[in-house]
Amino acid sequence: MSTSIHAVENEVHENPVYDLKLSSVGPANVTESGVTYEPTNVDLAMKLHYLLGLYFFPKEAVEGLTIYNIKEAMFTLFNSFNMCCGRFRRSDESSRRPYIKCNDGGVRIIEAKCKYTIDECLEMKDCSLHKLLVYNQVLGTPELAISPPILVQFTWFKCGGMSIGLSWAHVLGDAFLASHLINSWGQLVSTGHPPHNLQKLESKTKMEGKRSFVDLQPLSRRVNPVGDYWKFVNNSNMITFCFQINATKLENILLKISGQCKARQIPTFECLSAIIWKTLAKIRTEVEPQVVTVCRNCYKVNNSHSGNNQIFGTVKAECQVKDANPSDLAGLMLDQTTHEKCQMDQVIEKDGRLSDFVVYGANLTFLDLEESEIYEMELKGHKPVFANYMVEGVANSGLVLVLPGPSNKGRTVTVILPENEILQLRAELGKEWCIV
Repeated sequence: MSTSIHAVENEVHENPVYDLKLSSVGPANVTESGVTYEPTNVDLAMKLHYLLGLYFFPKEAVEGLTIYNIKEAMFTLFNSFNMCCGRFRRSDESSRRPYIKCNDGGVRIIEAKCKYTIDECLEMKDCSLHKLLVYNQVLGTPELAISPPILVQFTWFKCGGMSIGLSWAHVLGDAFLASHLINSWGQLVSTGHPPHNLQKLESKTKMEGKRSFVDLQPLSRRVNPVGDYWKFVNNSNMITFCFQINATKLENILLKISGQCKARQIPTFECLSAIIWKTLAKIRTEVEPQVVTVCRNCYKVNNSHSGNNQIFGTVKAECQVKDANPSDLAGLMLDQTTHEKCQMDQVIEKDGRLSDFVVYGANLTFLDLEESEIYEMELKGHKPVFANYMVEGVANSGLVLVLPGPSNKGRTVTVILPENEILQLRAELGKEWCIV
């Protein structure tokens, strides 16, 4: 490779992504007048968070693919997702509760070019260039009533290949719904036919009954009211970094932790989360993260779903986390997670739906996206060479995402942490586990 990775990193600020063209796409069919969608309390609790999905496809997958093909498939797709093409409004009630006017402006489409090859982009593990491949726009820019909640950026690389960047307002739904939508678009492009029961996703885990929230450790944090500009302002400089753990290294990690816990096998998500939890406890010497938030999948594709249906829970360690065995911490995540989605709903309802919250990063947060099927998307028979999800609007306790690795082998781990913790985390994980 003629350009070193360091040279690429130094040039990120010189507009490597250029020639941007913006347009909009909506449903092919006309939506009836007055169709609206009202987000739930939990949806509104997530409104300051934004998912950034990124998929890299090789040259062979996109040869001959035109913007006409791209948009034609979206016209059909959004017949089943007209909510995604809407804009937020405020109700006339005293609460001024936000709702979506469906099919009111469309999804924003961005076409772009990148001066680097796909390989050069994939070597940039700090995600600085990756974020330029996803057109992120905060709801309320310039006004809430005209801000698209979804933007999709198609970037063509030097020497071929393309990335698809999905900017998804979390108030619409969780990462599983977002990935289902983009996978459905890929099937339409490849086959011309939509998936069976396009928008249907079914709950697979019953939520427990309502709990009293008074004495529970909150998993969200109230922030100053943001009005109609839905952006969380964090005083810490939050950095996104991702790394891959190949299948061999992952097997060694699982064997090591399972050896500490002879009674049972510990799943991958809990193993990796426990390792990072313990490592960050060693780094955060002043205030150890004894309470963490865990977010998991709670439905399966091809049955009925909309909104934020993932499970939220908290885990509290009664020991010194930095001195604990990872197997013990993983066991806590498996056995002692307090599911608190109902708590979130009650807190917002009691507050009159007037306050704003952050969930990711209020506590150190672990998000399980192992079942997100990000490598099930196909273009002309080709799956992504790499896919990842990032999050904007994370509070300073940080967020860790665990995703499938390339070809569904190994895992990709994406962390969003304060800048001063990233280098320490990388050093500790490299020294103790040889994984960064």
